[in-house]
Amino acid sequence: MSDDFDDRLKLWMRDRAATDRSTLAALAGKVATLPPRRRRQPSQLAAAAAVILALGLAAFALAPRSGSISSPATGPVPPDPAAFAGDPRLARCGASVDTAAAAFEMGRARLYRLYLPAMLLSPELDVEDPAFVVVYRAMQPFGVAGAPQADGRTLEPRSLTPGHHDLCVLVGAVPATAEMNIYADVDTSGLTVNVDTSASFSPESAPTATVAPPSVTPEPDPAWAADATTSLECKSGTSTVGPTGPMEIGEDGATAGAAVQAFLDDARNSMLIFPAAGFVSETNASRAELFTYVVDGRVRAAIVAHTRDLDANLWWVSSVASCDPSEWDPTTPTGVSVRIWTDAAGNRVPASTLFERADCYGATVMWLDGRLYVRDPSGGAVDRSQLDATYDGDTTLPSTAPKQPYRDGDRRLYLARDGMAAYVVRPGVVERWPHVRGDEIIRIDCN
Repeated sequence: MSDDFDDRLKLWMRDRAATDRSTLAALAGKVATLPPRRRRQPSQLAAAAAVILALGLAAFALAPRSGSISSPATGPVPPDPAAFAGDPRLARCGASVDTAAAAFEMGRARLYRLYLPAMLLSPELDVEDPAFVVVYRAMQPFGVAGAPQADGRTLEPRSLTPGHHDLCVLVGAVPATAEMNIYADVDTSGLTVNVDTSASFSPESAPTATVAPPSVTPEPDPAWAADATTSLECKSGTSTVGPTGPMEIGEDGATAGAAVQAFLDDARNSMLIFPAAGFVSETNASRAELFTYVVDGRVRAAIVAHTRDLDANLWWVSSVASCDPSEWDPTTPTGVSVRIWTDAAGNRVPASTLFERADCYGATVMWLDGRLYVRDPSGGAVDRSQLDATYDGDTTLPSTAPKQPYRDGDRRLYLARDGMAAYVVRPGVVERWPHVRGDEIIRIDCN
């Protein structure tokens, strides 16, 4: 085979692999004619941005197009996650170079259909801000319980449909404050990062829209429709031991009330630290309904239900939030038995300071200023290697253990000077609760 023929063959193959710019420009024009939507405000959480979980949203692909494969001469390029090694946006999405299947930037979030041509409409991305996309190799890493996870619970495993992936989209220029959207089980078929967006920025280049925009701009949804946290009226802050923020949780229902009741039934029959009763419908928006739990005239917990995108006859719980458990009515049932201690003045102590609840296998756990202690009479709940001391249900209180300013009925709390154990004292009985190393119980299950 001649050198001239080889050169012509290489040139032909390169041309066949090139991106069809005219097709992309036409698609960009169609996207540009879509009616703009207001961007929902991100949740004001102290620990992290809220997570909007959109199951079954359609789709985009992992298959890289020409020019997207790493070159030894230039190093990795998007969508190769290695191109963003050390980037805080990867960490914000709970991902790494190893756990991400793809990562790339979008100049404007509202042009996502140029980058992800198979993805269906996603209104929350219809904004002018830049965006960063992470495609996970496996499940998205965010849980729904929002608790310290010290009881060893992990994300409930689920099977991804073949060819589907979870993904994270950060909308905004600043990684720490960008609005985070999480999509689960998304079809992955046709991703490209080689996008020419110049045509989409020129109104003259945009073709006539196939669907006329609405003659009346709809009113934006109230803040609670996107995040139940915004409806709370807390004194001690939002809960640090239960679910808080946008998420998909519970089962579908034929009505908003049915979906909320299904969620509360699950909460009551699980170890979820959330009020399991006392919610009433307060208000509604076009496709959302707000249910509130009120104590002393203030909203201490809230649940938002939404209709399904593809089936308005199905409702799902899209956001839950609650104040600290110390602000709940003590008679309200929860998914797990909890005990709220009081200070010397009789005020209920926030769970962020001191919190006690039942655990697996007859054990009880207690967090004191971020340190975890466990009562395990059977000795079967926690492996001895995880403890800094041993449990003793009938011991002697060391004279060096200072008394803590907390009480629970006739129980008093003392702490070993070295912090390796807490002592729960009631009349005639002293119990030693060992400290858990790393402040986290590691176990396989909790049946």
